[in-house]
Parts: sequence; C-alpha cells; structure tokens
Amino acid sequence: MFDNIGKLVKDNPLVKLVQKDNFMGWIYNIDYDQALVVTNDLWKAQVQGVPHNCFLVAATFNPEEFLEVTNEEREVILLRVTGSTHLPQDADMIRAKIDNFQQQTGVYLTEGGRDFDDITKNMLQFSGLECRVLGTFYVQDNELWLGSDIESFAVAARFNVYRPRGEALKTIVNYVDPIRRKKAEEDAKLLGIEKPIKPFQIGTVRYTSTDRLHRGEGETKVPFSIQPSDFLARRTAVLGMTRTGKSNMVKQTVSVVKRIADECEVSIGQIIYDINGEYANANQQDQGAIADIYSSDTIRYRMVKTDGFEELQNNFYIQLQEGFNTICNVIREDANSSAADVKTFMNMSLDEPDRKDYKLHNRWEVKVAAYKTLLYKAGFEYNSKFRVSFKANDNVRARVNEELNAKLAKGETTLDINPSQGMDFNTAEKWFLAARKANKQGKEIGQLKSSDGSSNWLDDETVAILNMLANKSNNDAYINGYRILVGAKKYHSPRRSQEVSNEIYKHLCDGKIVILDLSVGDATLREKISKSIAQTVFDRSMQKFLEGAVPPNIVVYIEEAHNLIGRDQDLTETWPRLAKEGAKYKISLVYATQEVSSVHPNILANTENWFISHLNNDKEIRELARFYDFADFSRSLLRAQDVGFTRIKTLSSPFVVPIQIDKFEPEREIERLKNLKKA
Repeated sequence: MFDNIGKLVKDNPLVKLVQKDNFMGWIYNIDYDQALVVTNDLWKAQVQGVPHNCFLVAATFNPEEFLEVTNEEREVILLRVTGSTHLPQDADMIRAKIDNFQQQTGVYLTEGGRDFDDITKNMLQFSGLECRVLGTFYVQDNELWLGSDIESFAVAARFNVYRPRGEALKTIVNYVDPIRRKKAEEDAKLLGIEKPIKPFQIGTVRYTSTDRLHRGEGETKVPFSIQPSDFLARRTAVLGMTRTGKSNMVKQTVSVVKRIADECEVSIGQIIYDINGEYANANQQDQGAIADIYSSDTIRYRMVKTDGFEELQNNFYIQLQEGFNTICNVIREDANSSAADVKTFMNMSLDEPDRKDYKLHNRWEVKVAAYKTLLYKAGFEYNSKFRVSFKANDNVRARVNEELNAKLAKGETTLDINPSQGMDFNTAEKWFLAARKANKQGKEIGQLKSSDGSSNWLDDETVAILNMLANKSNNDAYINGYRILVGAKKYHSPRRSQEVSNEIYKHLCDGKIVILDLSVGDATLREKISKSIAQTVFDRSMQKFLEGAVPPNIVVYIEEAHNLIGRDQDLTETWPRLAKEGAKYKISLVYATQEVSSVHPNILANTENWFISHLNNDKEIRELARFYDFADFSRSLLRAQDVGFTRIKTLSSPFVVPIQIDKFEPEREIERLKNLKKA
C-alpha cells in the first residue's frame, strides 16, 4: 500500500518538475511579474551553471512530503532568468573584496598567502538573480495545466528554486495545454487529417552562445519538438541575418509538412519562392537540395529554358487574357501610351463569349486573330504550327481581296484568300492591313459590314488593333503602335501549352512541391510572375471556399519577404492579402527575412509561429521586442551569431524557448521515404 502511495507521489506531474538535486536558491522577493532569487556559487556549480534566459521553477513544498502539502501550495511557478540583481549587502562585499585585493603582493595566491576567512568567503558567494514570472503549473482533473500568470503570492512564503534539467526541462519546453491539444486535433480534422500527428523534434534546448556546461559532456541535451499542425493554415516568420540558419529552418519545415502528408495520407501542396536557387539546386553547404530529396514529388520552374525545369513564362498566343494583362501592365509603365487606339486596346477583353451567341463569337474570333497577328508583328516568337482562321462573309472577302490585288504588277497571280481556311501570320498581316484600308474607304462604298448589313464587321476594338498593326491612327497619323508591345516579349515563351499559374495551382492541389527558381532571369519579370502566381493561388482557393468546396492545403514559402510584403504596401495588394487572409482558405505562409522592421506590421501582428536567430541592430531588436516575450532575449539576439541558435515561439507553445536547431539531414529523410515505399 505504501509503495503504491509512494508511486502516486512520484508520478505526480508537479513532483516531477521539482528536482531536489537541482536546488539553487530561494525567492526573496516576488510580485505578479517578477521574482528576485538569492543563490550561491556552490549551488550554481552543482547544477552546471545558471545561464542567462534559462528556466527555473519555484515551489514551497518538499516533493518527498507532497501528500501532506496543503492545496494552496500545490503549484509550481515557472521563471526565466532575465539578469542579475543587487543584494542589500553587496556594497559591503565589494568593499571587502577591494580591501583584500589592495593587500595582495602577487598575482596568484601562494601557499600561506592571505585570503578571506571561511565566513567571509561564504558570504561573498551569494548573489541575486532577476527572473520573469512565466506562469504557474498546477494539476486539474489529473492533467498538468499552465496558467500564464500567478493567481496570488505570499511575501512570507519560502519558495525553493530549482534549475530543471532532463525530463523536467523536457516537460516544460514541450508543454501544450489540454485545450490547445484538443483544438489542434479539431483543426487537423478540418484540414482533412484524421490520424493523430506526432510532435516532430526540431532541435535541443540551448540557453547561451557559450554552452560548455549546460550542453557539455555528461549533460543531457533536452529535445524540443513542434506540433506539425501549428504550421498548417498559419503564418510563420523565420527571421535572422544571412548564414544564421534561416534556410535550414525552412528545409526542416518543408520536411515536417511532407511527413504530415505522407503519414496522414493527405495532399499538402508546397510552393517555394527560391530567390537564391538553394532549394532547387544542391550547393556546397548542402548534401542534397529539396528537389533532389523529393524528386518524384517536385516540379521546378525557371524563367530561362533549362533541362529539368518548366518555364515560368506564359505563351501569349495560347494564354490570351493572361498574356494580354501582362502586356497592359508593361504599357502602363510606358509614358508613350496615350494614343486613343492604345487606350481602346488596353480596355478590351479577350475572354471567350458564349459559343451559342454566334454573331458575338464570330466577332471575338476576328479580334483574337488580329491580336495574334499584332503579337507576330511585334516580334513575339511562335510555334511554326500556329495559324489564324475566322469566318468572313462574301462581301468582306471580296472587298479585302480587291484591296490586296489593287497594286499587283502585270503578270502577278491574283490573290483570293479565304480566312476560314487558315492563314499563316505573314499572310494574316497582309490581309488585316488590306481589311483596314477597305474599311476606311469613302462614304460611297462604306465600311465593311456584317452579312446581314446591320452592323460594322470590324468592332472598335479590332479597328484599334489594326491601327496599331499599321502604326497609324484612323486619320493615318503616325502612332507608336505594335512597338509598345516589345517590352513584354521577355514575359512570353513559345514553348508553353497552358497557363503557368493554373498549372502550378493544379500541382499544389495534387500535393506536389513546386520550386520557383528565381535566381536567374530578369528581376522585374521575377517580381511580376511571382505576384501573378500568388494571386492565382489566393483567388482559386478563395473561390473554392466561397462555392462551399474544401480548398486544398497549401504552404507558401517566401525568401527575402521584406521585398514582397513590405510595411508600406496596402493590405488589399496580393502579398499582404495572402498573408493576412490566406489562413481562412487553408493557405499557410512561411516568410523569411533579416529585416523585421520592413515587413508589414499587420502581417507581423497576425503571425503565429516565430523562429528568430541573430539580428545585428537595435532597430530590428526593438521591433521584435514588441511581440510576446522576445524582449527577454534582446541582448542574446544582438550578441550571439551562432548558426542555428534560434528563439522559438509557436502557436502551441505558451512562451519563447531558446533552441539549437538540428541541421537538416537529407540522408535521414531519403531513408524515411525508402521505408515508406517498402511499407
């Protein structure tokens, strides 16, 4: 019976947090936010030191006599060391030290040399620590709970303070309260994940850059795990200077998400905006790029034609409206685009009308043929198989053929072209220029008419296209027509057969990893294409949501995020909107940058997960200190430049935890994938 009682006591979660062997002092002053601790050099040495920012626990009970403890005392206060504090007798101790030093005759004490007496030496070893109160552990319904504050405090209470190590520290840093655990399970089911998701180790606890004692030989490195569900339909910030482990963290996240998808048998698409090409291609620091590890599930895109990569540009001859939108954006940036025909051109639409509306559809076919011919004239490359065709009534054909044959030399073959039989672009150019002339003939002949004579055969938009093709206005004055399209040629690829944004979205719906290698190609083009793809991902997922369907799970990764979601951008623009509203449509965002202050403040305010490594100036530190309890780590973030030394706050974690991130190991992930295939 007594053995059973003893086991119950030892198994109590509160008792497990209080490790008598790790005693290191007492609280001598406490309030709701702060606790001051008196400690001793000997006690600190026995617990392998008390690093800055380390966790401490305080309790009034003796763990070996827990059954006799009153209900009021059955709690453990969680503290974090934020600095040192003065003890009342410090001035006397300093005076004693100086007096002693002034009497020394050598650098080192020799045998029989004068030093402090035992009582003074004992007094000199005491010092004070300043600690932040992080919360209170207590047991309710046989479960361990953590309140984010203290309910009350007794000034006269004798709080013993311990530095948790091993299992106690593991419990603290990986703590997730029961409500959050249940909510995570519910959120996972909404995301289509029925199987339980195990936490994933991402690193080990590390308090300071100097880790000789608390992570040294013989000291257990305490693992820190993240709840994978924290990253789905959430926002995650990866902040820190270059070469401090941001990319490693992103790769870890990619592998975590892929593991969720594999183990829970759900589709989770991932798209990486790879600014430096390090995810699409292995480099000297990597043993394998993401594209190499997940080769069967990865599709890579580039702006330059490259073996193994799909092209990012659209084919303007096929993706009509997308290409036209790009052309209009380029024209708007050109100061020489004020001609009336150009304005008419930019206001038109190339969307296909209902085929049942025979007359309207025929007009659209003519306009599209003229538009493609304009692309040809502007020098847009095309597949040799491309031809244009449309229907033209007998009167129109006769008038145009007459114009084509008007200047034939004696003996030349008379032309009789029927557009419905198809024309190559060279012929189409001649035909449309002739149609423009025929349409401009005097009142005695009139404009080209529809077959029933009720309307003009060429609408205003098509007339504007033909004027741009001829570089002339209706009055035959010179205009800068087809030449203003030339600047958009770099956004076009003749090799694509479908619209790139929709193609990428389909890959994401299928659970693929899409890597956009943006390290090569025009910088302006990179920004425009990136934005276009992000807009499609957001719009398509939102449309599914509004239609009552379930949007796909998608995770978007952005490097150098301050360039895309800057603080001055309007919240209605593509990137801020995706970051702010995307979670509603099951779009997760992982953004990496070294400029915290340059990211849109609304996005920072709505970020659930934070991974922070070294920042090199006070401005960025002050910006970060506005969130959660990162202010406690200001000095450490500014000083410590160790690669992978990261301060983490996740959705499930109630406080920031300092961690050494594990290095991403491609071999381990490749082995996991092999075992998965065998199973």
